[in-house]
Amino acid sequence: MSEEQILRELSEILEEDMDYESGRILGSMCTKPHPLAVKVFQRTIEKNLGDPLLFPGALKIEREVIRMLGTLLHNPDAHGNIVTGGTEANIMAIRAARNMSGKKHGKIIVPESAHVSFDKAAELMGLKIIRVPLTEEYIVDLDKLNEYIDRETIAIVGIAGTTGLGVVDPIDKMAEIATDSKVYLHVDAAFGGLVLPFLEMLGYKVPIWDFRAEGVMSITVDPHKMGMAPIPAGGILFRSEEIMKHLYIKVPYLAGGAVNHATIVGTRSGASVIATWALFKHLGIKGYMEVIRRCMKLTEFLASEIERTPGAQLVRKPIMNIVGIKFDSADPGIVDRKLRERGWALGNFGSFLRVVIMPHIRKEHLVEFVGDLREILENL
Repeated sequence: MSEEQILRELSEILEEDMDYESGRILGSMCTKPHPLAVKVFQRTIEKNLGDPLLFPGALKIEREVIRMLGTLLHNPDAHGNIVTGGTEANIMAIRAARNMSGKKHGKIIVPESAHVSFDKAAELMGLKIIRVPLTEEYIVDLDKLNEYIDRETIAIVGIAGTTGLGVVDPIDKMAEIATDSKVYLHVDAAFGGLVLPFLEMLGYKVPIWDFRAEGVMSITVDPHKMGMAPIPAGGILFRSEEIMKHLYIKVPYLAGGAVNHATIVGTRSGASVIATWALFKHLGIKGYMEVIRRCMKLTEFLASEIERTPGAQLVRKPIMNIVGIKFDSADPGIVDRKLRERGWALGNFGSFLRVVIMPHIRKEHLVEFVGDLREILENL
């Protein structure tokens, strides 16, 4: 096939895909990459951080990205990597905890709100996963957590920005429990990690959730979510290199020379790392604050509109730019199906639907969405 034929057929096939620019993707935690990130990604697409000594400049940039993320999360000495996403990051954290514990088998304790990646980690490593019930505020029940910890526990997990509702677990108290119990504490802030720091700077009340809590050993934070970096750009930060060393496996045969890999995958995109660096440098603290300010303004608008919608209500007041919607009598699954028939893509969590106000969302999108939702509820 000619280049022209291929591109034409590709366009036809991909017409089936939804487009962030349409504003109808309301349930995704990803967004269209920033234009600068796209340019940088295209220019550096051949960089492979799986063989870092071939690309020392890219390696230097990755270390600076980790330093910038660590500084944002109150630990400029943090070590880590930019990886495929939050799933790989969470698996790496649990693997570090298991290796540090010296136990081949054990259990990890997670909130019921924990991401499915912890199920994957448990399955891959032969660990038992224990789920802790949530309180009425949708945070982990600390009393139950304490009850579940025993000698077989290798790690406990707290969430800073849950997938469903954006709720933040009491990480500071979990850190005290982890320290007293001599158990590894990992914080999954894949989404919240690039929201909460800027909310705090904007004057919102944000609990202590990052490395300021001394018992926190590692944090997941994904630049390809609210950071607007190109996929794949997840992130994992460890409090110190001493923790990260428990992941090292020597790879002797690389063209650039022998190195230690901590990541699950070998080949890694240097382009997404460099694009992340470019965005951090370009937008800076003030730029990201403005992005979060705008998203929160739209979040508050949507929340107020849902409260004025007959038959619908908020699951809880939004903590960050995530809105949970439940219904008085309508089946959420039916509402979700009706919305999808009209071209809307939300997150269906069984008992409620989720909207994530990402940077590609505009007010006119939300006005149209609310109008369709009200019409659907009237007709059910």
